Amino acid sequence: VLGVEVKHDNPVTRTVVSENIDRLRFTFGVQMLQETTDKGDRNPSSVNLLIQFQRSGIWNTEFDITINGKITTQYLASVVADNLPPRPFSVRMVRVTPDSTTDRLQNKTLWSSYTEIIDIRQGYPGTAVAGLLVDAEQFGSQQVTRNYHLRGRIFQVPSNYDPDTRTYTGLWDGTLKPAYTNNPAWCTMDILTHPRYG
Repeated sequence: VLGVEVKHDNPVTRTVVSENIDRLRFTFGVQMLQETTDKGDRNPSSVNLLIQFQRSGIWNTEFDITINGKITTQYLASVVADNLPPRPFSVRMVRVTPDSTTDRLQNKTLWSSYTEIIDIRQGYPGTAVAGLLVDAEQFGSQQVTRNYHLRGRIFQVPSNYDPDTRTYTGLWDGTLKPAYTNNPAWCTMDILTHPRYG
């Protein structure tokens, strides 16, 4: 967390060292943004900020940001940088707009924070994972619900057991066969005897 005011003549610089970072999120903004006239009217104003990375000793602008409008409370925005230089590297926020020298122009800028984002690449062995991407406009204010009908898992069941009808035919010969089932008895046996999780 930074929470540092960015001034025209004093860019704020930080160093990124971790090799594991995939992206950076920069959060920045203004305390207020307005200009008051002699008559007391409050008019919109604007400020210009640059986010720069130091690549091979040279500062390169990654984001050229302009915040416009009439803002009477703190306003924060954020951008995400994907194309990061080799670590370690320096990043800085530069205020291009001259600082206000009067109370009539309120346009203090701040670098609120930067977040180091690590994209975790996870595998889920032995697990069923479902993902769903939906357009919120299709559902309005309703909460999206999902339902799944699971056939069960393939377990070892008695050779004379029919998992579809959940019945046994004839005498059991003592052997097991793999079959889909959600029968609690055979699920429990699997939980107790499985070599990986039993």
